[in-house]
Amino acid sequence: ECSGEHGEYFVSIISSHGEEGLVFGCDSEPVKLTRIFQILSSEKCPGLTKIPKIFFIQACRGAEFDKGVVVERDGREPEPDCFSEYLSIPPQTVVMFACSPGYVAFLNIFGSMFLQALLKVLEGEDRHLALNRLMTRINWEVAFCCQARGTYEGCKQMPCFVTNLLQEVFPFSA
Repeated sequence: ECSGEHGEYFVSIISSHGEEGLVFGCDSEPVKLTRIFQILSSEKCPGLTKIPKIFFIQACRGAEFDKGVVVERDGREPEPDCFSEYLSIPPQTVVMFACSPGYVAFLNIFGSMFLQALLKVLEGEDRHLALNRLMTRINWEVAFCCQARGTYEGCKQMPCFVTNLLQEVFPFSA
């Protein structure tokens, strides 16, 4: 149950193992992302109704490996990608995933490449940007600066985000 006053934003970072549409709890039991979102719904937590809810999720979304591609700029629009059938987000919510639907998210000896990129961006001059621009910077950082080594040499990951915010928000500008 939720009560009392809250700040301007709700921010959650979830780091776990996962599959498409779910993460695993510390008891190794699967928890659907929709269940997590329901906990923070207007009905269960009225104090968060008008507050933007921001989730950063470090977890695999499948078992596929992204072998990466050589990037060339030809001016054409990118082909549309499939969207997860498992994800429905509530109003005023942004979810940023460490990887695309169906793919694995990598760790290295320092931890999650995605969370490292998130921290790098938040510690830098870009933290004042609107959230959508900030997340695009995180995408760039992971896409161009992170690559698996060892057994998965050359494999990549591409974060992605889903939003239904109706206005720009600046949650890290303070």
